[in-house]
Amino acid sequence: MKRLVFLGGEDVSARIEISKKFVELDYDIGIIGSQDERVFKKNDIFYTKYSLGRELNIFSDISTIIELRKILKVQKEGTIIHAFDTKPTMFLPLSAFGLKNVKIVRTITGMGRIFTENSFKNSVLQLVYNIVQKLVALRVDFTVFQNDDDYAYFIKNNLVKNYNSKVIKSSGLNLKTFSVTTDNTKLDLLKEELSLNDEKTFILVSRMVEQKGIRYYLQAAKLCYEKGYNYNFLLVGQLDTDKSISLEEIQEYKQYVTYLGRREDVKELLQLSDIFVLPTYYREGVPRVLLEASALGLPLIATDMPGCRDVVEDEYNGKLIKIKNTQDLFEKMVYVAQSDKFKEYAQNAKQKVKEFDLDKVVIKYDEVYKKVMES
Repeated sequence: MKRLVFLGGEDVSARIEISKKFVELDYDIGIIGSQDERVFKKNDIFYTKYSLGRELNIFSDISTIIELRKILKVQKEGTIIHAFDTKPTMFLPLSAFGLKNVKIVRTITGMGRIFTENSFKNSVLQLVYNIVQKLVALRVDFTVFQNDDDYAYFIKNNLVKNYNSKVIKSSGLNLKTFSVTTDNTKLDLLKEELSLNDEKTFILVSRMVEQKGIRYYLQAAKLCYEKGYNYNFLLVGQLDTDKSISLEEIQEYKQYVTYLGRREDVKELLQLSDIFVLPTYYREGVPRVLLEASALGLPLIATDMPGCRDVVEDEYNGKLIKIKNTQDLFEKMVYVAQSDKFKEYAQNAKQKVKEFDLDKVVIKYDEVYKKVMES
């Protein structure tokens, strides 16, 4: 039986669904992460917990690499370890140097904050990033990218080779389960609870990180009201330590935007909504929220950024917007809400998301694993 282990961080439970798909393909599955173990026990998945700090810290990061190395040493011969997220994809190869019993696969899920804005500091950090990527690539058997832009960057800068890298867009979304909608009675109660009027409802779901474009969403919502458009605006997601915009700033817009914080009923909130907005200027892989909104037939408005433009096709399933531009966001909100093509956008969103179906992603990853095992 083929042994496959997924490695991630505090949200590694996102790999449970794809893990079950590989169990069906006769893989022996394990997961390594920094999350609480209860959800993995509940799903009958062998889980190993390790320590992983969110921020860069040389001492704790070295400790994490050493801890990971101990975990890798006891893996059976031929085990494939597949890492997701920035730090695990760097730490895994470093911890595996000199070990012959494991094969290393990584997925680059975006390139993060240092590629978001041009500055001297970010230029220096980009140089460091490239050096580290060249080093870790020496111990990587295969690299997967989630969008074309990131792949092109790595190829251009000689950080990977064509023969052991490829693009597999997103980590997949199980359309069979996610497309199943909630009954209208429950939705009606939720609509009443949120005091939504009969105008179009916009929604943004994200951590409240400044680089996700939260501030531009708030400002554009205010502008809509000032121009006489009485739309509903929902904002969903948790505050995120010191990188969040403040709750006080969000509350300044409370007469225009309903902030709901972290919610467990995101799917229902999406069903209540008409248009999904993501004005991010963060270098992401493929934002999962865009796929979830698409699966439920929401037209999309997102920035013309790597990852976003892999999902959003301008004038097909929504509109692409300029980065950090409140006026453009406002104009595109009104355009989509008032457009005769609204229903067409919604239908096309459901069609486009089929490209990212979990079953298709599993087939592509299976091909990668077979190639790695043969090498």
